[in-house]
Amino acid sequence: MRRNVAVTLYRSDPKLASGIQPVRADKAKLTGSDIQIWSGSKILDHCRSPFLRNRYERWLKLAKKDRAPLLKDLYGNEEETRLDESMLLLQQGSDFIYVHQGSLSVQKYGKIFRGVLLSTIDGSMTASFLNLYNECLRDMKPRYVQFKTEFSARHVRWERVALPLVSDDQQTTKFIMTYSEPLDDKLDILTATFDRSPIGMIAAARPIGADRALDEAEILLINNRARSMLKIPASGLTLSTIADLRKWIKDVAGWEQLGDTSSLTGRTTVAYRAAERRISVVAEPIERFVVYHFIDMGA
Repeated sequence: MRRNVAVTLYRSDPKLASGIQPVRADKAKLTGSDIQIWSGSKILDHCRSPFLRNRYERWLKLAKKDRAPLLKDLYGNEEETRLDESMLLLQQGSDFIYVHQGSLSVQKYGKIFRGVLLSTIDGSMTASFLNLYNECLRDMKPRYVQFKTEFSARHVRWERVALPLVSDDQQTTKFIMTYSEPLDDKLDILTATFDRSPIGMIAAARPIGADRALDEAEILLINNRARSMLKIPASGLTLSTIADLRKWIKDVAGWEQLGDTSSLTGRTTVAYRAAERRISVVAEPIERFVVYHFIDMGA
């Protein structure tokens, strides 16, 4: 039941009704509306998520020689715990309607697709997924996909298995069941960028209320560079507020404040001397937060 199939990349052109053009995989990039697709034995070679691999292997176990698994096999009582992760699409001509979307899927995507025709969803990937699902039902073989979502606030890239199902032995009605997992997390990326920045950074939540002093802002994150500059241990010490930070700068780090504070377009800058070096600390308000940048200006 497994066969080697070369990877194919598709790019949608939303201006064209059928706008699906194969693109050489070695010349294309996974950006914009591109989706990268594998089938056959290549699925297990490229699928990263153990959960998606499990779903694909379950499909293989239930498939018969002459047909795909029945809907009741992957939508029955014993599968109930996994349905929160799934979406189920019913084929209607060359289109598909979402007849099920699990609660965890809604949380992941931040959007409800239940009862919606796939063709009516705005976005440059719609034509690609229409093509993909129709192709999946033409040969009744699963597909594994990596794609870049346009609507998820948290995640950038996703992986998905699309599993064809039939209503009965006569294959009267056909369905596509999908399971999806994020390939990366925007928050993880931003945290990693924050931690690895060559500029010292401390992020704090501003206190609620106009009469509350910024000294009461709660410290949320301190990156590695700021810890090094301020001699803050990596563990075993918690600076709770900006007042704690100011006291640490003066009493522990031993920095000497130079001159007065300057303010420009909402940003506040304070100059310090640390040993023989000059440090510029810039406080930048961002909505409910404030980020402190520690910039080494040299000797």
